[in-house]
Amino acid sequence: MLKSCRQCTTKFEITDEDLKFYDKVSPVYEGKKYQVPPPTLCPNCRQQRRFTFRNERKLYHRTCGLSGKSVISNYGQHTGIEVYEQQEWWTDKWDAKNFAQEFNFDRPFFEQYNELQMKVPQLALSVWHSENSSYCNYVGNVKNSYLIFGSVYSEDCYYGSPYYSKNCLDTLVVRECENCYQCIDSRKLYECFYCQDCHSSNNLIYCFDLQGCKDCIGCAGLRNKQYYIFNQQVSPKEFQEFKKKLDFCDPQTHQKLKTELEKLKLKIPHRYMQSKNAENVSGNYIYQAKNVTNSFYTDRCEDCRYCAQVVDLKDCYDNNYTEENELCYEYLGAYQVSTTIFSRFCNRISESFYCDSCFNSKNLFGCIGLRNAKYCILNKQYSKEEYEKLVPQIIEHMGGKVQAHGASAQQTKNLASPVLSATELTKKGWGEFFPINISPFCYNESVANEYFPLTKEQVIKMGGTWKDADEINRYEGPQMKPDQNIKKVPDEITKNILTCGECQKNYKIIDPELKFYRKMSLPIPQACPDCRHKARLSMRNPRQLYDRNCSKCNQPIQTTYAPNRLEKILCEKCYLKEVY
Repeated sequence: MLKSCRQCTTKFEITDEDLKFYDKVSPVYEGKKYQVPPPTLCPNCRQQRRFTFRNERKLYHRTCGLSGKSVISNYGQHTGIEVYEQQEWWTDKWDAKNFAQEFNFDRPFFEQYNELQMKVPQLALSVWHSENSSYCNYVGNVKNSYLIFGSVYSEDCYYGSPYYSKNCLDTLVVRECENCYQCIDSRKLYECFYCQDCHSSNNLIYCFDLQGCKDCIGCAGLRNKQYYIFNQQVSPKEFQEFKKKLDFCDPQTHQKLKTELEKLKLKIPHRYMQSKNAENVSGNYIYQAKNVTNSFYTDRCEDCRYCAQVVDLKDCYDNNYTEENELCYEYLGAYQVSTTIFSRFCNRISESFYCDSCFNSKNLFGCIGLRNAKYCILNKQYSKEEYEKLVPQIIEHMGGKVQAHGASAQQTKNLASPVLSATELTKKGWGEFFPINISPFCYNESVANEYFPLTKEQVIKMGGTWKDADEINRYEGPQMKPDQNIKKVPDEITKNILTCGECQKNYKIIDPELKFYRKMSLPIPQACPDCRHKARLSMRNPRQLYDRNCSKCNQPIQTTYAPNRLEKILCEKCYLKEVY
């Protein structure tokens, strides 16, 4: 069936397969199924709403509410939420159950949940099993890293989102890379600079969509090549002579390489999507996957839809930044979760609803910060019998409907909730993720603003909050303007404050970063980490699928290249014939 998104009014389809999934994740109590209704928002608006609950990059100085120590947190003082440093949060000095609330059937659920949210302390930063990486967020098993976000198993990395990588700077979703700089959406690279969509290659400079290549400069669309400059074969001697003359401290060098690469990108054929070992999939950057629809940056997933940046998912819809999950819906962050819906940043929980930052638990409803718990509602402990009696009543209070066991997709469709206004959904809301008006983060602090940028007025109209730029503290003392020539940059630069040439915010250069630039003969960045991150984001195709036709055989395809783009876009069959 076709529905109109209640937020953007875009038409979107809900298939019989979708209805079967919603039926599958609907909870059952005493033989009655409490149906999860079809969504009222389109996939993009659902993702936007989830993203408002994730702040990766905006960090603040805070004080740990337990130890009194100074900490860094993504929860600013303006959120009103208490934070505990990592070590203190996991101790037995406090118990989230001490903030328990009795459910009040005279009040909306989300209103009561928000009260609990404002009382339970949060982790200052989400850093797991890591060492010397205190300015990182949403990371696990990282070492000696600085300002990396959403990263795992990486070492000596700075400013980016590396996975299983080492000594990489200014990256955006790179995996298994080493000694790389300004690389985007790439895998298995070694000593590559300014590259995008490259795989299994070494010693590349300003390249796009290269696989199995090495020693290439300004190239696009090559496979298994060596010693190429602007897609032309050269001798090893010619290559080394050309490379030796490149001066990356000269802005003209960058401009020339960028210009030539952009020309080549319009000449080469482009595959309609980036994927490998994928069967029956749609989206982009899908690897080792089967039956994955309208998803992006997925690895080892099966039977999933509307997901992005996920690994090892099975039978999940609307998941982001998650790993090793099964039967999860409208879920954001963390890993090893099953049969959990409308929740965020929980780890090793199951059969739970509307939860945040809960760990090693099951059978929770509307809980925050619980560990090793079960049968809790708004952090209050119940017996199994009490829990299974009260949860159905809360679901019905939220507008949920009872569905007979084994009902058909058509019967589920007939039970779908009517379209409610945003206000009504806040009061009711069963089947919807947390509403934007209870996000602890301002919209322009969150990931939502990266993928769905809005004005302050638009955000306020949606019910969100906004952090004004004039609240940002700026350093008023002496500042250094770095020399473009890295050989002339003194060691003292790491003790000075720099000002971004784009947004005028302050930033610093750290010692290992300076060492990397000197080793690789690269210039000191003239923009702050946030502006560099925005520049990398702008180079990507959107996470949006468009209907087009293959430029060669005219077969219909779905691709992230909009119809008005000038690139030559080919289907899988035609692309393989032309490239190989």
